Amino acid sequence: MPIHLVLGWASVLYTLWLIGFHVPSADKLIGESYLIFFFHFPSAVNCLNFFIIAGVLSLLYLVRRKPSFDLLAASCVEVGVLACSVTLLTGSIWARAAWGVFWDARDPRLMTVAIMWLTYVGYWALRSTIDEPEKRSRFCGVFGTIAALNVPVVYFAIQWFGQSHHPMQVDLKGPEMVYTRWIGAASFFVLYTSLWRLRYSVHSSRSRENSLEAAFARAGI
Repeated sequence: MPIHLVLGWASVLYTLWLIGFHVPSADKLIGESYLIFFFHFPSAVNCLNFFIIAGVLSLLYLVRRKPSFDLLAASCVEVGVLACSVTLLTGSIWARAAWGVFWDARDPRLMTVAIMWLTYVGYWALRSTIDEPEKRSRFCGVFGTIAALNVPVVYFAIQWFGQSHHPMQVDLKGPEMVYTRWIGAASFFVLYTSLWRLRYSVHSSRSRENSLEAAFARAGI
């Protein structure tokens, strides 16, 4: 197993230990359900990180036309969508405990994250519908660059679109809370980066295979 993947899982296990023994086991208002926050926050932070990285890589592809930038961006988007899916799932579980419902369409951050998730699912759909490699890379480069604008919209959603209805009934300002959530964010970043590297390896292998098949076809082999 690659060392970076081992390090990622070890970091996540340390985060689980912190959740189990370092922070309060229950909140007086919503009980143990608040602990889902320590999975929600790291994935939320990292989905934004990976979508920004994907946007930068997409822009670099458009400028430099290096296929590796396109493949790095594609694999980065995949991991970002995974992190965003975890964010929405854990957020819904937390909302159920705090609000009594899984979804509140009045919450600007919740809705902007959902729109961001749908945008990057659209990026996946775009890649799967274009067979010609250079055209696919070019279109996805433009899409990925523009899609990164979702990140500031999500980040500033509360300031731009009004008061959040986010389930923040729990006091998360204590030192043990701050330490645990940021250690969790760093741990998940290591794990997600490991998955990013694995997905890039898969994309690179497929790209080389497709290039060989095209070369053989041109040679009539």
